[in-house]
Amino acid sequence: MKWKACGHSLSHGHPCRMHRMRKSVFRNLAVALLSAIGLSSCYVPASFDVEVEISRSGFYSIVFEGYLAETNLYNGIQSKKLSRKEEAKRVKILENDFKRDSATKEFSYFKQGHFKVKWEKSGDILTSKMVTFVRRNENMFSITYNKSKALVSVQGTPISNINAKRLVDAGLGMSGQLRVKTDARVIKHNAGKVKKDKGRYKIYVWDIKSPYDPAPSLLFNLR
Repeated sequence: MKWKACGHSLSHGHPCRMHRMRKSVFRNLAVALLSAIGLSSCYVPASFDVEVEISRSGFYSIVFEGYLAETNLYNGIQSKKLSRKEEAKRVKILENDFKRDSATKEFSYFKQGHFKVKWEKSGDILTSKMVTFVRRNENMFSITYNKSKALVSVQGTPISNINAKRLVDAGLGMSGQLRVKTDARVIKHNAGKVKKDKGRYKIYVWDIKSPYDPAPSLLFNLR
């Protein structure tokens, strides 16, 4: 860091040092707030590539590849409340828990509360009615079927602006791409772009750059 970034003089209270101190205090406060807003025991998709294919007959496949941040572990590391031994213990617990899901193909610790993940699942949404990544109590992304209306929705979980700011202030970002390929008659979506594919298929694409971005949403009718 260049000294002039914080001021031209090192006198009168050392402005650069005070700037770094204020930044450190602010980040520690933001990290502490993760617990207060209910994000202390959930995963944040920090960097990802998600491919979804779902046909008008209801058959689907989902592939997630990327990095997830576990906020409770991240919080403990950033606030320096966890020793290396405690960090390793929590990592092992999280690995065992995540790998209980047969859809988990890879779940390995990277660093600073972040895990490298590959997760794949396929099935018939008309039978299961709902599928979520990662699970219902930690829902980042879901496909649901409303039988009475014959509607299928593909939906990312929204993050409020307040919570998005707290995540960013704590040092947690979110970036990646979601692609949904379908031959169904889509009646509503907020994808950034749509590509024509083979036959009746189209690919709906969302490029996510931050937690402030709108949650992906797509709705189609099976009738």
